Amino acid sequence: MKRIANFYGVFLNLMGACFALPLLIALIHGESSSVRAFSLVMLLCFVVSFVIRKICRSSIGSLEIRPRETFLLVATIWLIASAIGALPYMLTGAAPNFFDAFFETASGFTTTGATILNSVEELPRAVLMWRSLTQWLGGMGIIVLFVALLPSFGIKARNIAAAETPGPTVTKLSTTFSGTAQRLYIAYLLLTVAMVILLMAGNVSLYDAVNHAFTTMATGGFSTYNDSIAHFNSNYVTWIVTIFMFLAGTNFELFFILFFDSFKKVLKNEEFRLYASIVVIATALITLSLMNQGGYEDLFRAVTDSAFQVLTIMSTTGYATVDFALWPSFCLMIIVILMVIGGSSSSTAGGIKVVRLLVVFKIIKREISLKLNARTIDDIMLDRKKLLPETLSFIIGFISMYTFTLLAGTLLVSIADPAGMITNFTAVLSCISNVGPGLDSVGPTCTFSFYSNFSKFILTIVMIGGRLELYTLFIIFTSYYWKPGKA
Repeated sequence: MKRIANFYGVFLNLMGACFALPLLIALIHGESSSVRAFSLVMLLCFVVSFVIRKICRSSIGSLEIRPRETFLLVATIWLIASAIGALPYMLTGAAPNFFDAFFETASGFTTTGATILNSVEELPRAVLMWRSLTQWLGGMGIIVLFVALLPSFGIKARNIAAAETPGPTVTKLSTTFSGTAQRLYIAYLLLTVAMVILLMAGNVSLYDAVNHAFTTMATGGFSTYNDSIAHFNSNYVTWIVTIFMFLAGTNFELFFILFFDSFKKVLKNEEFRLYASIVVIATALITLSLMNQGGYEDLFRAVTDSAFQVLTIMSTTGYATVDFALWPSFCLMIIVILMVIGGSSSSTAGGIKVVRLLVVFKIIKREISLKLNARTIDDIMLDRKKLLPETLSFIIGFISMYTFTLLAGTLLVSIADPAGMITNFTAVLSCISNVGPGLDSVGPTCTFSFYSNFSKFILTIVMIGGRLELYTLFIIFTSYYWKPGKA
């Protein structure tokens, strides 16, 4: 427990440092209540961190975290981060109670983008910056950032980061995982900076450009305006955001392949080809539906709205330029399917991930072959590499757990809030896939504020579980985990 407690102490130092940016914004704009709130929370983090590390008296380099402890560590770090991050909302009066503040912060760190705030434009600029920053910090992973900044931390970083990183596998891009984490964050940071520059070229202010770059690259979707990207009323801004949502939903490892190897190798990646194909096909189908049934007469407008909404849902960003809840039912079915699929592995997107869908297709194909010829034994290959049976089992297990959590979560939310099956089902689906908007009463122009505190808590746990790929959070609630002597 001392090893874990010391990790918490060091983490709280990092957490406290993260409040510096919103504090700076508060000082620049003279927001006295925000200055007090962020200063107090920053001080609290530093003091608690100092006390913990003083009691533990263990240096960073001497820490060794056992494999089974990583699950408890990662899950509790995300819960602690969400609880601490909720304090500025409460101290500034942005959120009326802890459940609302906890929901909003967890929605930020998990890059879900669901909100209980009915008018974000009334909030202090510092609070909005913190809101966007939580998504950027959570996009690539809070602990992955921790490992990137502290490469000398004496732990098996790969085990911990793998419990947090989206996707079935974590590929080493360096001889050490801290080196891999650093490279991932370099790509993440460079893309964020590039987006800020391109948005400012479209007459977007520096403040808005930074906020929206944070939440786009994190595929989070928080905006500084009530009407989201529609506020800018600019095709240029819409397409810049669309392009960067596509990039954010792409496996970040491919950026290094592109830079150090070749574009041809990127195009050969099976997951990327399926990801791009789904985006193109879904955009084409929705465009045709909007032109035939949706009342659209301008083809460019139909393509623009279709591409934006396909990518904002598939990348699980959750922005809006139109109220797609009013689109034809065919379009809505495609959107729901995209909410389930999500983006690529090792991206900042949520959902079950394209690579898992690809593997399931390959398993189905193999099972059909076995029905036709029982003596045929085909290995499941991905990018010319054989997938081990335990990897296939893990993927099938994840999809089963995803389905169970989706149904159980909908049932629990429906007990306290009979808001309608479509509302509750898509609310839970949105949270487990970290999308943001759902349908009906939780559509792109609505908020989650009407839900009871019980339902908000359930949805918050579902959001964190979805962000941590379910296993990491839910394994600590099993009796097997707490049995002494188990590995």
